[in-house]
Amino acid sequence: MPLYTYEAAEKTGKKVTDTIECASEAEVKERLSELGLMPLAIKTVEARRGPTFSRVSSKDLMTFTSELANLIESGLPLDRALYVLSVHSEKAVMREVLTEVYKDLQRGQSLSNALSHQKAFPKIYVNMVRAGEAGGILEEVLHRLAGFLETTVAFKEELISALVYPAVLTGVGGSSVAVILIFVLPRFAEMFDSLGQEMPAPTRMLMGLNSLLTSYWWLVLIVMAIAVLLGRSYLVTSEGRQFMDNLKLRIPIVRGLHKKAMIARFSRTLGTLLKSGVPILEAIMVSREVVGNEVVANRLIVLEEGVRKGLGVAGPLRESGVFPSIVVEMIAVGEEAGRLDQTFISVAERFESESRSLIKRSMSIVGPVIILFMAGIVALIVFSMLLAVFSINEIPI
Repeated sequence: MPLYTYEAAEKTGKKVTDTIECASEAEVKERLSELGLMPLAIKTVEARRGPTFSRVSSKDLMTFTSELANLIESGLPLDRALYVLSVHSEKAVMREVLTEVYKDLQRGQSLSNALSHQKAFPKIYVNMVRAGEAGGILEEVLHRLAGFLETTVAFKEELISALVYPAVLTGVGGSSVAVILIFVLPRFAEMFDSLGQEMPAPTRMLMGLNSLLTSYWWLVLIVMAIAVLLGRSYLVTSEGRQFMDNLKLRIPIVRGLHKKAMIARFSRTLGTLLKSGVPILEAIMVSREVVGNEVVANRLIVLEEGVRKGLGVAGPLRESGVFPSIVVEMIAVGEEAGRLDQTFISVAERFESESRSLIKRSMSIVGPVIILFMAGIVALIVFSMLLAVFSINEIPI
């Protein structure tokens, strides 16, 4: 989305200059009105991107945030700390991004404004830094951000690690089947051709598949490539994303894991933003964007509208149907006690733990299922070959 810089006036008459990412100038005005600001001037800003050959990962952001917080805590001025990191960061892409941030800082911009010009820093990051600057607790917010990113990275790595075993099983099993089809079956075909014996129907079907793979492998690859390109082209459309997001909410095992992960991501983001001093309406807007499912994000619009109307959080959240009833009751208690931020973080911890347990249980099932599936394919191939071998006895002597 385009980046805009604006000058606005608060109700007290104080002027505010900042940047915001919106789809249009009209949306900028609407967002400013929601924040109680009167727009005076709005200009489009061209967002400066990092190098296209590489990207900044969540792990890079976590390292940078932790190092920046530690340098500031040790008494180093912010601009000097950024300069040190822009020179000594391990990745070249991070050094280039931080150099641009440092230059903007030298031009008199705030840290949050400088970060907002770089696509490497997500909206949640910029908003938390902005809240830390406004409250004079930047160092504390940076430590909180580092913890948030560390938890996020650890969760992603656990998920990837859990998927490695099924991926290896699939790769090894698929390779074994390919070796049998490409190298073993042709030897049998040569033997039967020399005997002049007609092969059984299952064996002929298997040999036909072998001929297709060996003679027209290039056509198979082209068809697969076209299918992948068409699939990706469809999935980047609004209709395609809606289809995929709905599918994720319907597949039995995927549905449970996906929903738990979404609730954990939304809750941790919202709780961390609230704890850092970001206004609740803005925190909900940002948290909706990191859910990762448009269907669920659209349901959470009810929460955003309810808070805007002063209906609180628990009621609209119950109406959205995203969170389980027991969790909504926990949030209602936290809202009444004035501990909404901590309640959402507790909800996130609970669902992250449940997600880990569900991943472990699912992978313990998926592994044997893949082994049985591959064993079934190999058994079919062996059965077809044995049928051909047994049919040799029918050759007249």
